[in-house]
Amino acid sequence: MNDWTVSTKFSKKWRLASSFVSFVVGYTSHLFAKRFNKTKIINIDSFNKILHDRPKGKPLITVCNHDSCCDDPVVFGAILPLSTFLTPEKPTLRWTLAAKEICFSQPFHSLVFRLGKVLPIVRGDGVYQPIMNQVLDDLNKGDWVHIFPEGKVNEKKEYIRLKWGVGRLVADAKITPVVLPFYHYGFDDILPNKQPYRPQMGQKATIVFGEPIYFDDMVRNKLKEYARSFHEDHVKQIK
Repeated sequence: MNDWTVSTKFSKKWRLASSFVSFVVGYTSHLFAKRFNKTKIINIDSFNKILHDRPKGKPLITVCNHDSCCDDPVVFGAILPLSTFLTPEKPTLRWTLAAKEICFSQPFHSLVFRLGKVLPIVRGDGVYQPIMNQVLDDLNKGDWVHIFPEGKVNEKKEYIRLKWGVGRLVADAKITPVVLPFYHYGFDDILPNKQPYRPQMGQKATIVFGEPIYFDDMVRNKLKEYARSFHEDHVKQIK
């Protein structure tokens, strides 16, 4: 795979191109979220606090439902200041995953998505596929990663099994990430999941942030249990 598709190292030229793409997409998303439509945001302080005030190097994972193809980037156009999109190399702009067979099917599409801090995931290849290791690398740098645990656009808004990639990232990161869940609705009215797939105006959407979830103690206890079990098994084998 070409390094321009998956590299997360920001050269000067890459930062400039990424800033341009991120700002154009972010500004357009802001217009559709806040100007052409109305988006109500509840408990935004929870998001802002964890985004800006978490300890340096502490990774952040946000998770939410996936109702429309416009969820990302329009949701983030609603909640982030426009200045954020000018500095994509900073951990105040998320990394995210998108289906490789859809968003990375053409070189130009791949480049645009990659410049927007989107990484190609192969659906069905599991949580240990190579790109997940790269996501771990970004988390280990203290970055922010956004995940749609449903793994697809849930057009019928059914209760479906959540993918366990978030669990793998939480368990394997060098520094246990903080997880912030949120829920949104109405974005499938802004971009309906039906032909001709045209963005709408005059719609209403809502974003509701929860409270951060810390897994530090759970991960620490599981590691202790694993170490104790490994030691006991090793002792039995010696005997």
